[in-house]
Amino acid sequence: MTTTEQIVRREAIRRRVQGERRNEICRDLGRSPRWFDKWWAEYQRDPYTDFCDHSRTPHTSPQQLPDTVAQAVVEVRHRLEAAATPATRYGLIGPQAIQGRLQELHIRPLPSVPTIQRILQQNGLTRPVGAGQATAYYPWPLAWGVNTIQATDIITRHVRGGEAIENFHTIDHYSHAVWLTQHTDQTSLTTRTHLLKTWAKLGLPLLQQFDNEGAFCGGHTHPQIIGQVVRLCLFCGVEPWFTPVYEAKRNYQVETFHSLWVKSFWARYRFRDLAHVQREAPLFWHWYHFHYRPPTLGGLTPAQVRRAVPIVHLTTDLRCLIPAGRLPLTAGRFHIIRRVNSTGHIQLLNDTWLVGSHWVGEYVRATINTTEQHLTIWHQPDAESAWRPLKTRQFRISEAIHELLPAFRRNRARCREHWPD
Repeated sequence: MTTTEQIVRREAIRRRVQGERRNEICRDLGRSPRWFDKWWAEYQRDPYTDFCDHSRTPHTSPQQLPDTVAQAVVEVRHRLEAAATPATRYGLIGPQAIQGRLQELHIRPLPSVPTIQRILQQNGLTRPVGAGQATAYYPWPLAWGVNTIQATDIITRHVRGGEAIENFHTIDHYSHAVWLTQHTDQTSLTTRTHLLKTWAKLGLPLLQQFDNEGAFCGGHTHPQIIGQVVRLCLFCGVEPWFTPVYEAKRNYQVETFHSLWVKSFWARYRFRDLAHVQREAPLFWHWYHFHYRPPTLGGLTPAQVRRAVPIVHLTTDLRCLIPAGRLPLTAGRFHIIRRVNSTGHIQLLNDTWLVGSHWVGEYVRATINTTEQHLTIWHQPDAESAWRPLKTRQFRISEAIHELLPAFRRNRARCREHWPD
């Protein structure tokens, strides 16, 4: 029910909105400037206020947690979950872990574990039961033939005297054939050099797998960046794809080769410098390619599996078609697999994309189509189910998109069958 006082307050604000002076309004209504300022502030805070009296009950109590402590709980949770520093890369992210971190930071008063849980719930930072566990299905890409999928990774080792050797390894998922190059850095330019040599030796793949090293993805600074390695793949008709962050097990084929390489090559000789490593590496490669029998190949060597298989090599003529320096952006697709975080988002291309709280803890695939300039997020619940599109967003590209050169065109029906866009 509207009271007489509410009518007076509403009349005062109406006259002020129409341009009348505060002093004149207060004189006519018999109210003080302090009274007017209070209700003018109330109107500015909420233009739809009913100008009723507010409860005089205190808004805070001695037992209420300060806002600064609640904010600290939220910030610590975000830091632990981001795992962006060596101190937070490993460990738990639950209420007890947060309480321990708050204690280290001397936050006072220190909230209890139930209070921290309540703050997390209020801020949408809790996960549904079972979400984020190891039971979430990971959509493993399966190679269906030689050079359908290759994976590239870098392992750093030091020679006598401390010089760092960056060992670039690429493995063909199907035949387990590898190519190795050694360098003193791991820049995108060096990665380009390695890939060109690899594709000349092993052949061009349909899909090229990477982890999230800056040399591969283009760096971790600029949002929606499409780096030079991705551009090189697209220019050559190869679809790059990236495994989830901090999940080396998703790159297990090349990680397994790293272990064999360390045991059978690096640990068995004391190398002096880069040139020494580069002289010895071909001997290891020859043994591996022609004599080693990986357990999954049924007693065959990589060379035997690849025998008589038609392979599209990066020939000298094809390589001459690739421009030197910065590459243009070519029509094609690339893929990024991520796990949805506790807020329903994924991080990719140095930007945040909403998937939805329903998908917390699940793995999704984001496919960017440079021709259509859109990004589609896909989910596959299990190996027997088809991919399901969840969202499609515009992915605007502020540069010209070049058509794939005819010399690099190949039948990609199986790629789209396995990974639709």
